[in-house]
Amino acid sequence: MFKNLLIAGLAAIVAPAFAAEWMTDLDAARTRAAAENKAVLVDFTGSDWCTYCIRLRNNVFSKPEFDAYAADKFVLVEIDVPRDSSRVGGRENLVRNQSLCEEFKVSGFPTVLVMTANGTVVGGFVGCPASVQDTAQQLDKSLENAQRLEAANALTGVERAKALMAVYENMPDDLKESAAGILSQIAELDTENATGIQNIMRETEIMNKLEQDLRACGRNADRALELTNAAIAQVSGSNLQTLNGLKQQIILSKINAAFATAETVEDVLAVKALYTQILETLPAEERAAAEARINQLFANPEEVLEQIKRQKR
Repeated sequence: MFKNLLIAGLAAIVAPAFAAEWMTDLDAARTRAAAENKAVLVDFTGSDWCTYCIRLRNNVFSKPEFDAYAADKFVLVEIDVPRDSSRVGGRENLVRNQSLCEEFKVSGFPTVLVMTANGTVVGGFVGCPASVQDTAQQLDKSLENAQRLEAANALTGVERAKALMAVYENMPDDLKESAAGILSQIAELDTENATGIQNIMRETEIMNKLEQDLRACGRNADRALELTNAAIAQVSGSNLQTLNGLKQQIILSKINAAFATAETVEDVLAVKALYTQILETLPAEERAAAEARINQLFANPEEVLEQIKRQKR
């Protein structure tokens, strides 16, 4: 008993002394990483408003077990985008951190990027893993990808391009946009499209243009759906999955608006038609069951209309 108490007491005294340092200057962190032969782990966070960011900090990054895991692998960086700019030393630093989010295509928080000392993103994750162990498993995959990148850089020409493509393909799908630098290198090396880089670059351009066009159309859901459908016809793989998810969101917003204004049976049937459009976004094996559910919900349009009217009263 006394031995256990002694160990616990020593841990409480010693652990803080070895707490990991989190830098806030990415350039300085990359310089240190180069000197210490480490990767850079960058936590993009909203420390005073993002629930999952706070949970990640409390449940993972603040734990001594994480410090022990990361000590010989990473230089740690926090890029914070809080509501209260005083948390990062003022407005100037907040703007700098916001610019870094844009540079690395960070659109959700928390996003954790693993990059080499020269700034090439090789992995990471979005969201909050359940534990230090789960976090370490994901980060280990990123370090393996860093080793693939190092091996690729020892090659030349198309062989290097193919090896770099393997690095890119081993990135999590939701972080591939952050690895634009790898794609640029592949494009320069592979002028004959042996890796399929031209298709990837073409789809990247389509996705970037769609993002700009959607910003321009604002809250015009009909125009947003038109733009998204046009892009869907031109992409594949993870891009197609992303756009199908976006299409579902747009249609659901139209459904909510249509329900709110429904006054006739024809209006209810128009809502059903919107639901039917969602079927196009689902995997083929799920469509039959979804269609049956829609038909069941709208089997009696007059009853649906009465329910809508009762909710409005």
